[in-house]
Amino acid sequence: MRERANKPVVGGRVGARTLLDGRPVILLTANNYLGLAGDPEVIEAACAAARDYGNGTTLNPPLATTPLHEALCDTLAEFHATDAALLFNSCTAANVTVACTLVGKGDVIFSDRLNHASIIDGCRLSAAETRIYNNRDLDHLEALLKQPHDGAKLVITDGIFSMEGDAADLPRMIALCRRHGATLVVDESHAAGVTGPGGRGTAAAQGCLGEVDLYTGTLSKAFGGFAGGYVAGRADLIEKLHDHGRFWMFTTAIPPASAGGALAAIRRLMQDDALMRQLADNTERLRKGLKALGLTILGHDHPITPILVGDEDKARAFSAELLKDGVYIGAICFPIVPRGEARLRAQPSAAHSTADIDEAIAIIGAAARRTGLIG
Repeated sequence: MRERANKPVVGGRVGARTLLDGRPVILLTANNYLGLAGDPEVIEAACAAARDYGNGTTLNPPLATTPLHEALCDTLAEFHATDAALLFNSCTAANVTVACTLVGKGDVIFSDRLNHASIIDGCRLSAAETRIYNNRDLDHLEALLKQPHDGAKLVITDGIFSMEGDAADLPRMIALCRRHGATLVVDESHAAGVTGPGGRGTAAAQGCLGEVDLYTGTLSKAFGGFAGGYVAGRADLIEKLHDHGRFWMFTTAIPPASAGGALAAIRRLMQDDALMRQLADNTERLRKGLKALGLTILGHDHPITPILVGDEDKARAFSAELLKDGVYIGAICFPIVPRGEARLRAQPSAAHSTADIDEAIAIIGAAARRTGLIG
């Protein structure tokens, strides 16, 4: 057997702190934005769903469903202020299905250069032509949209870009798509439950909720860390994905535990935004503390807080030093980011206390000095 890659093994629930290789650490690198992956009420909802419906339906979605799956679809549609929603096994499956189903030969996809890998792979698998525009450069996008073309046009972007924490300019993108007859798809994996009023995502934050044609997203981050993804949007687009989406039709539905747990998490968020407010406070405290140390921090006010290092060996050494002292932030290196742009992507959670954040900042400062990143 090939030797296991050198990466830590989680030994307990994921929260503000967790066990890595048998010892407790402050976990500052997870997508557990609202802290719901280890929340007792959400866990109990998932367990109740498993008790009631078993491990899985063992049925493909076109054949049968459960009340939990249907309620989750309805709730996701309501959450994003759209007509309807479909569940997928992952957001990767959702993005690939969108790119391969809504457009085809003779059509064009316009994709941001820094879009998530699942969007890139969906574009590669689609029969449509793909044209790449520079990150958040809407003048470049408009120039591409203006080029003569008779087929359908689909513009797809991350709402929040996962390696930078920056947001797409959705109001302007909506206007561009309407002017040039294009369908707009926004991946809200790092925005849903995290940003905007009520956690409704990038569009809500920018005052254009209900104006995006189609959203993709995941249950694996803010919504409790469950397996599964979704598409929410216009009824005609959801119907086309329902009738022709191969990654939806030819795979078993997500487990009832994922549907029940995620449903409980989303309903909790829709009733009370206290966790979002805690997340925002923790994000602000972490960013201010890291900047005060003299570290180079990318992004703005999103919890994704990249600490730019540049050199890959230094980034890995920095991460290793932190882990020795009880803070885990993974190093992000090529090919995930370009050469020379290695970073540690810190991500606070609503589960962290003020004391957790302050302790982490102190440890990060000490490790940064030992590795020569700051004086």
